[in-house]
This record gives sequence, C-alpha cells and structure tokens, in this order.
Amino acid sequence: MTKSAEQLKQLSIKEFTKAAQVYESDHAGIYEICKDDYPQMLEELQSESFEDVLDVGCGTGAVLELLHGEYPEKRLTGLDLTPRMIEVARAKQLENVRFIVGDAEALPFESRSFDAVLCSNSFHHYPHPEKFFSEAARVLRPGGRLILRDYTSNDFVVWLMNSLELPLARLMGHGDVRICKVSELRTLTEGARLFLLKLETQKGFRAHLVARKE
Repeated sequence: MTKSAEQLKQLSIKEFTKAAQVYESDHAGIYEICKDDYPQMLEELQSESFEDVLDVGCGTGAVLELLHGEYPEKRLTGLDLTPRMIEVARAKQLENVRFIVGDAEALPFESRSFDAVLCSNSFHHYPHPEKFFSEAARVLRPGGRLILRDYTSNDFVVWLMNSLELPLARLMGHGDVRICKVSELRTLTEGARLFLLKLETQKGFRAHLVARKE
C-alpha cells in the first residue's frame, strides 16, 4: 500500500525522534555516515561570502555548530521536521543561531531571506522534492546558493534503491521516500529557475549539487 505524503513525514518524525539522542555520538549507527558530508558542505559554503544561512533538515544542528565555531557573528538558522531534533539543537545554546521546527516543503521564512540554503542527507525524505527546490529558490537572495548533498548513483543502482532498499526501510520504520537520479536533480534545479553551478556524483553514493539564484 502506498503511503501518503503525511504518513511518510510522520515516519521520518518517528524515526528521528528515536535517533536524536545518539545522532552525534559514536554509536549513531547508520547516521554516522552523515558526518562525512560536513566538510564538503562547509568548504562549498565558504568559497563565497555570506551572512545568513539556512540549514534544512538540520537535525541536532551539527553543521551549524561547526559553522558557528568559525563564524560566530554570522546569522544561522536550522530547520527540521522533528521537534526532538530541534530540542537537542537548541540545548547547545549557540549565540546567533536559531532552530525552528518546520517543513522543508513549506519554509516558514520571508522571500529573499538567506544567502545560502544547505541540505545534507535529508532530501531523500521529502515526498515532494520539487516543492523543496521551489521554496529554497524563494527564500534565497539574488546571487544566493543552494548547496545540497544526498544519495545518488547510476540509474540502475538508484532503481534498485527505490525498488528494494527504501521500501524495506519504510517497513522497518524509516522515513526514506525516494533517491533521485542525477538527471532528476538537474530537472528539479531548472524547474525552480536556479542556475546550476555544479552537479557531481562523488564517492559514497553522493550527489553534490550547487545552484545559484540569479
């Protein structure tokens, strides 16, 4: 039986409510792989100047905590669908960093609010990825960038993931929705009227995407 978008989001909330307490520990299990994306995200972000950054699917705020350590004066915002994740992030009490419970497909921010939107390893949990791209484009300032890292591979491996691995993961209580092919990421970028700067398939079954709002 196909799950609705709301049911899929509730699965993600249930999954990450459990994961919140161990997410940044050495016992995070499958979530430890997320740490591998942090250096690439920050290196890409730091290649240009910025003041306001939004991390969508921020989890416990690990990326923003690293960024705050280098740039304590910057205005940083983290958004996550799971309230417990945001509770853990807020407990860090990082100055100039705000953490908000919210939906990646309906961002609760004014248009043209951010110089960069980050999204690391949560994109495959979004039932309507085109809505996220549209929202990211809306909240970016002209010249701002979307920096996204998520799972991908060649078309056959992506088909296997979506046909076998992810349905099994959902049966086990995970909120994974769908892995996008590189060609689909390109189409989503174009549909949001963003200019694609970089789209690479990197090691670890990762897509690395950078797009600019013109």
